[in-house]
Amino acid sequence: MPEIGWNRPASRCVQLDMEPVLEYLFGTGDGDPTHWHTAADADPDGDGVRNALWLDFDGDGRADDLMWDVDADGVVDVAALDLDDDGTAEACFRDSGNGVWAIPTARPGAGGGDAAPTTPSTPPSTPPPTRVESHDLDGDGVPDVEVIVEGGAVRRLSIDDDHDGTIDQILIDTDGDGVVDDYEEGATGSR
Repeated sequence: MPEIGWNRPASRCVQLDMEPVLEYLFGTGDGDPTHWHTAADADPDGDGVRNALWLDFDGDGRADDLMWDVDADGVVDVAALDLDDDGTAEACFRDSGNGVWAIPTARPGAGGGDAAPTTPSTPPSTPPPTRVESHDLDGDGVPDVEVIVEGGAVRRLSIDDDHDGTIDQILIDTDGDGVVDDYEEGATGSR
């Protein structure tokens, strides 16, 4: 695992694979949404530019849904959901502005004015490269959470609980199954 520094210059995301990074929001509708920055790993319109990312939006355990930047501004516009796991997005939604993807919309390229085909590309057969994401959850300019993603799965989550700039907890998923396998307390030299 690469060695990373927790107290690096304030940035919301450090991208190791150099793919385009997309911004999107998730929220509950109550309070401020959480901002995410993730490398694009899908090319649903087939133009050779990655402008979407695969994830499990509908909770079926499969990364077969897309968060899609249809207008190429670096911000996700459409959540395209494969509800029946047949490889085709049956439902598309836009963000209401507070991170709640609840506004039904036409699929891009299906009469909605966005130039894109109706069927997204197939999820990648090889896992995406390792990436490190740092998130400042309280807006003080210092990362509170650092996530290491390997093979498309969160493998390590480092948390600064008391906002003092040092890591207090580390949750580790050693096999990539989404379940914490190991826990460490306090900062070590590996962050």
